[in-house]
Amino acid sequence: MFSRLNFQYLLSYFGLIPYFLILIDKYFLNQIKEQISINFLIYYTLIIFVFIGSINWNFDNKTNNFITIYGFLPSFFATFIIILNLYSFNFFYLILIINLLLVIQLIFDYFVIFLRKPDKNFLYFLRIPLTLSIIFSLLIFIT
Repeated sequence: MFSRLNFQYLLSYFGLIPYFLILIDKYFLNQIKEQISINFLIYYTLIIFVFIGSINWNFDNKTNNFITIYGFLPSFFATFIIILNLYSFNFFYLILIINLLLVIQLIFDYFVIFLRKPDKNFLYFLRIPLTLSIIFSLLIFIT
């Protein structure tokens, strides 16, 4: 059984635990201040967003400049979101912007990274379910 278990997939799904904990706290426990929960969700999601963008970088090989810039853009957008959050921009709109960026990243990843790859298991079993889980968790939090 464990030979078929991909440890990277397992760790990736464990990354959803903080979202569930924040939602459980918001709707049942009310132990964490709302502003702390909001900031945590924004920053944690941005870490994931930037990580996904940089996952396509390969420092061992000469990489296409487009892929390099494409991998950098999440860092640029994350910095912009952080600045907006630090200036107390409406968190509802920040969450919507982050969700939009996640959807755009998923769509572009399909066309830029996965379209020509014959094995799309990573996309179907990891990227799509995790991204949708994050988006829905954020949407549930703002309702």
